[in-house]
Amino acid sequence: MRDILNKLKWTNQLDNHMLIYVSRGSPNNEEVIDLSRLTAISRDGFTYVGKDGRETYIPYHRVVEIRRKDGVVIFRRNVPH
Repeated sequence: MRDILNKLKWTNQLDNHMLIYVSRGSPNNEEVIDLSRLTAISRDGFTYVGKDGRETYIPYHRVVEIRRKDGVVIFRRNVPH
């Protein structure tokens, strides 16, 4: 996961991708973020700035999918809801 995010960052492709992660209590228990909001990539997770302006840390084990904005999936994990 970290390698995928770093590759997207290093090749200036974050703006072209979205990430879906498990977020209990949200509709379908998932949140979707535009990877252009990513602020940090660490060993165990990443940080992004939400629409409310607050930074949020998400551990990698909660990531369900990364896809290009044209819908092509580049990573998908089976996660029970």
